[in-house]
Amino acid sequence: MKEKQNNLAIVIPAYKATFLAAALDSIAAQTCQDFTLYIGDDCSPNNLEEIVDRYKDKINLVYKRFDTNLGGKDLVAQWERCIDMIQGEEWLWLFSDDDVMEAKCVEDFYKTIKENPQAGLVHFNVLGLYGKTEKEKTFPLFPRYVNAKEYLDNKLKGNFVSFVVEFIIRKDIFYESGRFEKFDLAWGSDFVSWIKFASMANGIYTCPSGRVKWRSSGENVSTDDRNEIVVRKVKAFLAYTFWIYKYSKMQKYGHPFFYSKGIFGEIVKRRRFLKMWQVLYLNILAMKKFGIDMVLILVDSLSYIFYKDKI
Repeated sequence: MKEKQNNLAIVIPAYKATFLAAALDSIAAQTCQDFTLYIGDDCSPNNLEEIVDRYKDKINLVYKRFDTNLGGKDLVAQWERCIDMIQGEEWLWLFSDDDVMEAKCVEDFYKTIKENPQAGLVHFNVLGLYGKTEKEKTFPLFPRYVNAKEYLDNKLKGNFVSFVVEFIIRKDIFYESGRFEKFDLAWGSDFVSWIKFASMANGIYTCPSGRVKWRSSGENVSTDDRNEIVVRKVKAFLAYTFWIYKYSKMQKYGHPFFYSKGIFGEIVKRRRFLKMWQVLYLNILAMKKFGIDMVLILVDSLSYIFYKDKI
């Protein structure tokens, strides 16, 4: 590792080898190299070190292979043990082993925090990449600034698409706010964590030009529709929707149905991957999770048609 110290830590919890070189190529191509890259190898069956070694003269990096696989049991815990590798950097960017960043992302990040010294959470707009085809899909652009409520509301309305890899957070905010929220498979962990972080950071500042390309590789949990995985996804969805509902009540955002209505559609949306008894079980689980609050949600749902366009 080179001697110089940087203000930005880019962190890759690594396991898959298929697109790791593409991710590292995009990092090596950054027009601003003022960062340290930390790679935490989650005891991968692939020889990731051989791939990483090709970049030791191109990127200021730290590589560590862990003795045990953690991501298979607790993906958020794997994210966080990699983040704990960080040394003196002020900002952290949790990236991935199969996504890529445009060449001016780091440069654009430093420009954004210089122009907005109050910023604590910085965001890049996103493009979708599909497997090895490199075919791109555009997603809606974020405004230059949104507060936590605006981010949450627009995500729930489908106006925003976001993932884990396009946010950079100030390290003190990350630790003081309690790190990532944990849900099974990390399903929703990034979404609700950005809500929490945005609240403490006084909003989200989006970089004007640099973009992150999120890859639907067929190797990530987003595309895994096996029955047992779908059941775990739905249970995690119920858990993080309940988190959002409770958070919205605490923040006095109002309209309980709006902040919980996803529970009524998620099981239906995933129904073709579920068995009938699992559908019944998950509906009972949802009612049990929300308890007496379900009455308030159902009552509010009757007036939703009148206020939905005002949110």
